[in-house]
Amino acid sequence: MSVRIDIPPAPAAQPAPPPPAAPVDDTMRRLQIGIAGVLTVLLLVGMAGLIGERARERAASDAAATAEVKMPGDAPAGGAPLEELGVQPVSPSSKDENAATDVKVPQTLPQASSVPDLEPDPALQRARQSKQ
Repeated sequence: MSVRIDIPPAPAAQPAPPPPAAPVDDTMRRLQIGIAGVLTVLLLVGMAGLIGERARERAASDAAATAEVKMPGDAPAGGAPLEELGVQPVSPSSKDENAATDVKVPQTLPQASSVPDLEPDPALQRARQSKQ
């Protein structure tokens, strides 16, 4: 008795398919994004130019409107030019009041104080002198 087992032959190894090139959809999408970016930058630069131009025009028109020259004799002289500028005259200070008295108050001079941490180290000074 003989038993026969039929084993199907192994299929021949097929080569792997080549990797697909960049899909056309991906290339088009990248191109669209790039063009949109360039257009956005151009739009922003154009708007900045318009804003700058309008600001220059407004500054020029404001300067022309306020370019009136006042001659020294044209307007009546006010009694307090500092008040017109918003500065108030100085009232007599305590210095003026003290100047009239004959008694002078002695002022103490500030004592020279030193911080011990900031004083040079004598051992360090000796070491520097010995090296010289």
